[in-house]
Amino acid sequence: MKRLVLLVLMVLGVLATAKPVVIGITQIVDHPALNAARDGVIEALRRAGYIEGQNVQYIITNAQGDFSVAIAIAQEFRARGVDLVISITTPSSQAIVQVFKDTNVPVIFSAVTDPVGAGLTGYPNVTGASDMIDVRADVEILRKLVPGLKRLGQVYNPGEANSAILTEMTKKACAELGIELVVAAANGTAEVPLAAQSLVGRVDAIYCTTDNTVAAALDAIVAVSKTNKIPFLFADPTSLERGVLICTGFDYFDHGILTGEIALKVLQGTPPKDIPFVRQAGTQVWLNLDAAEEMGFKFSAEAKSLATGLLFGGKRFVKE
Repeated sequence: MKRLVLLVLMVLGVLATAKPVVIGITQIVDHPALNAARDGVIEALRRAGYIEGQNVQYIITNAQGDFSVAIAIAQEFRARGVDLVISITTPSSQAIVQVFKDTNVPVIFSAVTDPVGAGLTGYPNVTGASDMIDVRADVEILRKLVPGLKRLGQVYNPGEANSAILTEMTKKACAELGIELVVAAANGTAEVPLAAQSLVGRVDAIYCTTDNTVAAALDAIVAVSKTNKIPFLFADPTSLERGVLICTGFDYFDHGILTGEIALKVLQGTPPKDIPFVRQAGTQVWLNLDAAEEMGFKFSAEAKSLATGLLFGGKRFVKE
């Protein structure tokens, strides 16, 4: 009995003095969806017993939309000897993989549109979660919500691999559905307002995918949409309160939970190479009735029947 008690005390002593797991978390820009994904990762690990300040330390960073800064962050993580990296978004994940591909440090990507196309697969220390959206479904929703839709505008950053891929998917969907796509490139957040303004008078609606540059300057597109009464669909439900008329996509907190669960498997000993990357499920459709009233836009009863939920009076209501 004494030996058992001594053994238990020794184990508890080791746990009490064990070095916390150091996890680097990085994202390309600061906006609600990515912040929600980050918070979801931390919550998933907290539920599993990883408590910050006790047995885990997080190094949380933001590249402010600059890929060279994303590379510098990756190099800093490596220099500091992190035990695991969570990279949120395609650009941040590309930077992390570039720096960590020849190491044994696990890299778990999150909010990556096309891991294969972005060159993030095939490394034994890399896995994660994809937030690939259903572009054709989004365009079809817009066609139902905006009667007579013939010309669709899209603001995107051609320098973002994820956005370039989704824009090509949009072109294909529009061609198949008989809709003309008018694209407006923005190579940085400062160019988003002008790109959005260039669509005025040329399109019947605006559609933006999970483009990080667009998300960081979303208010500029919302302003153009409202001022010129152009319906705007953005593929991110967390942006509904920012004045977007229609939002589709995933709950990014849930996406973070999914990513965190993958990280947990790795922390528990499963090699990343044995964990195939996963795709997020559960697309939502949200209609902003406040924005619609401000723009003088009317959602039909059929349109409302397609929705997951509505924003009215500044509050969300989930349809039953």
